[in-house]
Amino acid sequence: MEHCHGPVNLHVLDHGTRDLSQQKRSYKVGMKGEAINLYSPSKISSVDWMKASLAANRQQPLTWYKAYFNAPNGNEPLALEMSSMGKGQVWINGQSIGRYWTTYAKGQCSGCRYEGTYRQGECQDGCGKPTQRWYHVPRSWLKPTQNLFIVFEW
Repeated sequence: MEHCHGPVNLHVLDHGTRDLSQQKRSYKVGMKGEAINLYSPSKISSVDWMKASLAANRQQPLTWYKAYFNAPNGNEPLALEMSSMGKGQVWINGQSIGRYWTTYAKGQCSGCRYEGTYRQGECQDGCGKPTQRWYHVPRSWLKPTQNLFIVFEW
């Protein structure tokens, strides 16, 4: 392990600066939940889960959520609508559907005009709305009942 040399300062809004240079510190790559495959159906019982109402009072920036759901009827494509979330990753029955990051389109939205030379900004659409909100879920990943839905929000 390499040692860090030089000053290490923590700047806290409305509380000034704190010198951490003499304090013992270390760095570890990744999150414990990822290391133990917390999103896997066989691993979720390895930790104590809190009800969402209790977790909401703690104001933690890194949060794991879990829920179970039954597969919807039919053969239509499935998607998760994630626009109410911030930034994170989602798993269904241990399979990752990927990372999500709800950012909002910015610009001067106006009607599109197709005549003439194209110029950036001429046809902007969706301003103030999420740039992506739907995430595909393959039906082959689902069971008829008790599908595990895990979200890691950061």
